Amino acid sequence: MITMKRKPIGWLSKGKSVVIMGLDYAGKSSLVNQWTRGVVEKTTTTIGLDIEHVEIKHNKFNLIDLGGQQPFRITIWKTYAQMAQGIIFVFDITDRLRVKEAVDWFWKIVEWLREDAPIVFCANKIDLRKDKKDSAMTLEEIIKTFNLEKFSQEEYVQHSFRIFEISAKEGTNVEESMQWIFGRVIGAQEKSKIQGVLIYSMEQESLILELPLMKDYAKTKENANLMDIIDYNSKLFDKNQSTMQYYEQEHIDVYVFAREGYICLLVAEKEGEYNAIRIAGQSILSVVNVLEQEGELSTEQLKWVIKESFGA
Repeated sequence: MITMKRKPIGWLSKGKSVVIMGLDYAGKSSLVNQWTRGVVEKTTTTIGLDIEHVEIKHNKFNLIDLGGQQPFRITIWKTYAQMAQGIIFVFDITDRLRVKEAVDWFWKIVEWLREDAPIVFCANKIDLRKDKKDSAMTLEEIIKTFNLEKFSQEEYVQHSFRIFEISAKEGTNVEESMQWIFGRVIGAQEKSKIQGVLIYSMEQESLILELPLMKDYAKTKENANLMDIIDYNSKLFDKNQSTMQYYEQEHIDVYVFAREGYICLLVAEKEGEYNAIRIAGQSILSVVNVLEQEGELSTEQLKWVIKESFGA
C-alpha cells in the first residue's frame, strides 16, 4: 500500500531519498505518475526537480525526479546522487541519437554514488517497439551498449543492480521495478542497527549534534569514550579529507566518517551489517554538506533526517 503526498518544500526534513535520473524526455515523470497514481497525466518537462513523498511499509521516502536537461545534469545531479540511498535510471530505448550521451551520464552517476547504493535501470517505452522497430533497442543491445555486465565485476559488485524493461505509459513492469529498489533501500536500513549518531564540526571544533536512536545508547555512551575518539580523529585528518575509521569495542562497534570539514560518528550494535552502516554514515555526511551549501544547516533539521532515515 502506497501513501503519497506532494510536498516539494522542506523535503529534507523527513524520509530516505530515492532519486530518479535520466536524460530529458526519457519518461521519468511519466514513471512517477504511473506508479503513484496509476495513470499517466499530461506531463510537463521537469524544471530542476520535483519531489513526491511516499510511504511504504511505514517507511517514508523522498522520491526525487531530477530534470534531465544539460544545465541540471551539470549543476545538481552530482549533489543528489551523492546523498541518494537508491537510484532509478530511466532510458528511452528509442532515443538512439543520444545513446552515447546517456551511457556517459549513467557511468558518471555510478561514480558519484556511495558504495552499496542500489541501482535500478529502467529501459522505458517498450510499448513503442511495435511502432518503431528500427529505432527501439533490444535488451541485449542495451546491456552491451551500456556495458552493464560490469556490475558482475568486483569493482562494482557492491551495488545491487537490476534492469527492467518497462512502459511508463502502459504500466508494464513499473510496480515490479519500484518494489525492487525500495525493497533494497528498506533492507539496508534494517541491517544497520545504529544506536546513536554524533556530528562534529572541525571548523567550529565542537559537537553540533548528538542523537540517540536506541535506548541502549545512554548506557553505551558511559563506557565508550566517544568524544575521545572524535577528538583523536579531528587531529588526525585534514578538513578536506574523506575517510572512514572503525573501532571495535566489547559490546559495540564505532564507525567514524570524515568529509568536507565534518566528522560523523556512529555507534552500532555488534549485529549491525558493515555495508549498511557505511551507507548510513556516508549518507548523513552528504546531507550535512548539502544543507550547509544551501545555507539551511540546523540541528533540528538534521535530527529529522537521521531519525526518519535510520531510526529504529
